[in-house]
Amino acid sequence: MRFQNLKVFQTYLGSADPSTFPRVFLIAISDDFERRRAIESVTKLFPTYPFVSMSAVDGTLSELLTELESPSLFSSETAAIVDEVEKLPKKGAAALTQIVSSFTSGCLILGSRGKSPLFSLVEQNGSLLDLTDEKPWDREKRLAEHLSERAKTKGKRISSDVAPLLFERLDKNTALLEGEIDKLVCYVGDRPSIERADVLQICAASRSHTLWQIAEELVWEGGNSSDLNDGLIPILRSQMQMGLKIATLLEEGVTTKEIGARLPKIWPKTLERRIGQASRLGASYFRKGLDLLFRIESLSRAGSIDSGALLDFFRASIHGR
Repeated sequence: MRFQNLKVFQTYLGSADPSTFPRVFLIAISDDFERRRAIESVTKLFPTYPFVSMSAVDGTLSELLTELESPSLFSSETAAIVDEVEKLPKKGAAALTQIVSSFTSGCLILGSRGKSPLFSLVEQNGSLLDLTDEKPWDREKRLAEHLSERAKTKGKRISSDVAPLLFERLDKNTALLEGEIDKLVCYVGDRPSIERADVLQICAASRSHTLWQIAEELVWEGGNSSDLNDGLIPILRSQMQMGLKIATLLEEGVTTKEIGARLPKIWPKTLERRIGQASRLGASYFRKGLDLLFRIESLSRAGSIDSGALLDFFRASIHGR
């Protein structure tokens, strides 16, 4: 059984008879905090089981297999949590596959930050929660709902622009965001709601200014960041290629809806903004940018000019300043 929605998975855990649950679970969530919380929700279904926790990375393969094959002194059932299974070497994954295939007594909970060869097997023989393909905008929506529910349990409402503002100012780390909501609940005191002004007042911006963000600002908005290095070049090229594709489609009269269908991995709100920017900048802007990047890479390989200076040249040339 496969779940790709956290709320549906939680409903499943809360509504079914524990005696009917499978004995193997795999929780695949990239956020460590969210993954641990989901794993804990499964352990609560088996309150009498003495779970032992281990990492597939820290222990040796032999220790891992011995632990899984040896019931506790206090229980006849094997109850184990094995996290980070995506990092198992091929031999380890094959051995764990054999255990999962024959596991019928106790409870085995596997955790993973990403894809694992175990997915299909657990889907057939147990329960798989797979959020590895969750779209960024779906995750934002889910986190916004979660933060609203957390505030509600503490007797507060949050205005509709609070969560988006938190996402702008902070990394989308669940534990960090929950902490900010708890801080805001204390800050507003007797007031029934948390507003945008409250976030601006007490929530310091800590979101890292990544190379990707620098590249986006430089290509689309004429950004003036001083943090220029050769790690930016492939990201700049990616942004220019995307812009050229959008601008070319616009020139061919392709509709906005069809552009969205051809670029499904771009968040709809971001795509809407990029379409407007590409229409204003034109395909020639992006062709010029790609030509400049090719020249910069050629000069960079020659090693005669500092990469920061080359990127300053790129910024000046592409934006005419």
